[in-house]
Amino acid sequence: MKPERRSQLLLGVTRSKAKMYEYGVPEEHHIKIIRDPSRLFTLAIGLLGDHAARTNSEEVKEIYLKELQNHLQFSAHFFDAFLQSRLNADLKPYLLLLGAASYFLCDLPGSSSVLANRLGKDHYDLECLGLEDLLRWLLQRDFSTYFDESEGIYAEYINGISQWIVHYFENGNGEDTLFELTNHLRKAAYVSGTPRQLLFADVISAVVKKLYMNSGWYCLPRYTDLSVEQWQNALKKDTFVRELWPAQHLLGEHGVFRGKSAVIQMPTSAGKTKATEIIIRSAFLSERTSLAVIVAPFRSLCHEIRNSLIEAFQNESVNIDELSDVFQFDFEIEELLGRKQILIVTPEKLIYVLRHVPELAQNIGLLIYDEGHMFDNGTRGITYELLLTSLKSMVPKGIQTVLISAVISNAEAVGNWLNKEDFEVVSGTNLIPTYRTVAFASWLDQLGRLEFVTTEDPNNVEFFVPRIIEAQQLQLRIRERKQRLFPEKNDGQTIALYLGLKLVPNGSVAVFVGKKSTASSLCEKVVDAYNRGLAFAKPIDFSDQDEISRLYFLHECNLGAEATATQGASHGIFTHHGNIPQGIRLSVEHAMKEGLARFVICTSTLAQGVNLPIRYLIVTSIYHGTERIKVRDFHNLIGRAGRSGMHTEGSIIFADPFIFDKRNVWKERWRWWQVNELLNPDNSEPCASTLLSIFEPLYSDNYKNTIPMEPLSFVQYYIQDPSTVDTLPGRIASDFVEMGFTKEGLQRQITWKMNIISSIESYLMAHWDDTNMGLKEDEIAELAEGTLAYFLAEDEQRELIVELFKLLASHIAQRVPEVAKRKLFGKTLYGVWTSITIEDWVRQHIEELIACNSHDELLVTLWPILYDNIQNITFKKCDRPEVLINIASSWINGEPYYKLYEIIKDSGARLISKTRLRHFDLENVIDICDNALAYGGTLVLGAIVELVELIYPENNDNIISNLQELQKRLKYGLPYTSAIMFYELGFADRIIAMDLSLTVDVSPSPKNVIIRKVKQNVQAVRELLRKYPSYFNMVLNNILG
Repeated sequence: MKPERRSQLLLGVTRSKAKMYEYGVPEEHHIKIIRDPSRLFTLAIGLLGDHAARTNSEEVKEIYLKELQNHLQFSAHFFDAFLQSRLNADLKPYLLLLGAASYFLCDLPGSSSVLANRLGKDHYDLECLGLEDLLRWLLQRDFSTYFDESEGIYAEYINGISQWIVHYFENGNGEDTLFELTNHLRKAAYVSGTPRQLLFADVISAVVKKLYMNSGWYCLPRYTDLSVEQWQNALKKDTFVRELWPAQHLLGEHGVFRGKSAVIQMPTSAGKTKATEIIIRSAFLSERTSLAVIVAPFRSLCHEIRNSLIEAFQNESVNIDELSDVFQFDFEIEELLGRKQILIVTPEKLIYVLRHVPELAQNIGLLIYDEGHMFDNGTRGITYELLLTSLKSMVPKGIQTVLISAVISNAEAVGNWLNKEDFEVVSGTNLIPTYRTVAFASWLDQLGRLEFVTTEDPNNVEFFVPRIIEAQQLQLRIRERKQRLFPEKNDGQTIALYLGLKLVPNGSVAVFVGKKSTASSLCEKVVDAYNRGLAFAKPIDFSDQDEISRLYFLHECNLGAEATATQGASHGIFTHHGNIPQGIRLSVEHAMKEGLARFVICTSTLAQGVNLPIRYLIVTSIYHGTERIKVRDFHNLIGRAGRSGMHTEGSIIFADPFIFDKRNVWKERWRWWQVNELLNPDNSEPCASTLLSIFEPLYSDNYKNTIPMEPLSFVQYYIQDPSTVDTLPGRIASDFVEMGFTKEGLQRQITWKMNIISSIESYLMAHWDDTNMGLKEDEIAELAEGTLAYFLAEDEQRELIVELFKLLASHIAQRVPEVAKRKLFGKTLYGVWTSITIEDWVRQHIEELIACNSHDELLVTLWPILYDNIQNITFKKCDRPEVLINIASSWINGEPYYKLYEIIKDSGARLISKTRLRHFDLENVIDICDNALAYGGTLVLGAIVELVELIYPENNDNIISNLQELQKRLKYGLPYTSAIMFYELGFADRIIAMDLSLTVDVSPSPKNVIIRKVKQNVQAVRELLRKYPSYFNMVLNNILG
């Protein structure tokens, strides 16, 4: 028995009918149904019964059960779709039970919970004498209660099964009695039950068996070689996994929970967070290590990991620390050793730490790299790659190393580089935890529609939903004559907004855009549409209005009432991208995750590991800036649609109608081809090396023309005179202007190559031998050969990589002959020339630095060297550089972003953009503060601190302390140490950190003392936090324990 083509077509009809209700199509315009979908009940119920019976069988072949499981997905989708199609409302409880059971038995437990929980706790008489209640209870999996007063012929079994399953999940034993009861129940139903009772008895027995086989009590001892007794404390915690999901079983089967190193490719929401917890617990319980390090490439991801682990290990003797990403040694190494410790850190900070305390690496027994495919992602990629290259040689041999990545086509190669031979490649990319639909907007007539296609083959249209896009006429303002419509027919962006507003009553919506500026533009468009009388309910009407008010208040405090993002927040519409302040981003993520907010316009930040569960992902662009989004990043992105346990389905909607409507037009179908390529995960790119990009040619702005650049010649230019390199963009652009090369485009590429060279130099200096002889040739070659670039390169490129390293090593030996200075330069994270420049400046100005009596005075003294070495593009394009020091001074004194924007606006400064000048906007100011000053500026200050210790070794505590305090103020934009302490404690918003510092007196103190003071003043802190988003109350709860 299996679903044939005619059955699949009828399922498509059922789903189409359901979608018409979901998308608000008036019933008089619904597509007429010719064949009755209820004809599929016999097949769907038969598949469920067959699977249940086979599961209960003593002798069943795994391969046959897998085939039945695939067929059972048809039943689950049918029951779910028929329920939503409203073809027979009387069947709702029955359909919910059948659908929940089907989802559960075909390994979609999250979707099963969604349907089961819709039944609530009410009794529905399905003429099964209480079996329906037992099945509902099992599928809801709330084992805090059980049945003890059931009546009828099955009462003994209902009471017994419920009581023994509660006993089993509490104590991990009693399974023999449990299975004896399910066998007796089936026999009783076979003897005297109705067909429906027999079905329910079989399904109950199968569900009980699967609950047992998925339970932590059963699986974890088998997957870890640790006893039940060792696991029982964790298993009795409410926050620990009660049952393993398919992806977690896969990791267990590959030995990852037993300590095996691995490269893991998992779809989003497959249970990665809980799997990470199991890996760490297993390492601690087996005493393989007491120090686990998690490296995550984004601060927001570090925050999320930390918060989830604090909740998981609450009230246990496990310390969880997220190191600040300030480039200073702001923690005690002794605190990380001698106890169970989880360290969460960015690659940049870990490199900094290891270059100062290399012995820390010898204590690491578990390394987890999250988003480990980021080796080819910008300047962060080279940092990540060289960090792993260093750690490979620094950590003890044989420790467990786990790299968690998006889908990459060369996972085996990356694993070989990282672990040599002793590792596993675990690919769970087919374990999609929630069903997903893909649809395309089409608008050829007066009303637009959505065309739904199969995810495996977008050329196969399953069904369509008509009449769901209709332009509304907006009000005109004084002197306006041109008609304004929303959405506009050929504008995928306004169509995306329209669909999002139409769908937000059903669940959370994310509108994906390719650029930060586009996110702001869309927010502005939707606010303007509402101001012009748009006849749509606002997302705030379907959100938690108190939380939206708190989010609005935080926006207003940081960005001002006039900011586009603030005005959007007033309607329950939020923007999420790199130029939104950290505190707001964290608050929006939390609100979306908890279902308190429902509408977000976002860039690829959504794909960067951040956990935003959404029901509808509406795609406006498949480009990230000027480059097409990678296939692997796109699948990371769409994995956010249909979060398991929250929805039974997620929808990905492409809003640009040109994609579908022009798919058969020769000159226009390139869009369709690109989307087809993106939707197929088999097209995922390999994980490349940023270091290798130094060998790439220079590209014209439209990428159609190239100029070869011999890398070693380029390095020779750099070695001989860096100023020569600075003139290259202008000279090349003037020679090749007709081929589309511009000075700005070339400057960006050459700066990129210079950053790679500097990173390699810093890496070499950090690994320099403590002798006056420097590194030997074979040692230099060994360092080069340890890189991912070398591992992935062809033979010719490998030779060039070694020569590159030797050339730079020779430059280091010539320019920095002193051993101590080389080591110190290696700690600055800069290359040779920049390190020398900063050293020369410090030597010339050391007396001025010592004489400074305040941080403001120190900032003014330091400003020339800061300005010269901050590389942020927005920062460098300010046509009045003298204004920037006013911004920096106001930033460290805690002025909110909108006040800083007023400073730059009042100054008349403009942003240099190719051949014209543009006005600054608020997001440019945020970029200057959060990236130029908070990253670039603190990097320079970190180097200056190192050099002061070299140049002024005696009685330097005061100047170094002042520099480090200024460094933290520049990092966070905060005026005093107490506010910084609150920020680093987890209250990662400038306004809130300053507010808390005025409420609780935490004069410079160790972290444990600050926590104690917070606990002593908890009522005052809670009262203060009431006006701010609930994320910060969660932070407080985590601190309180």
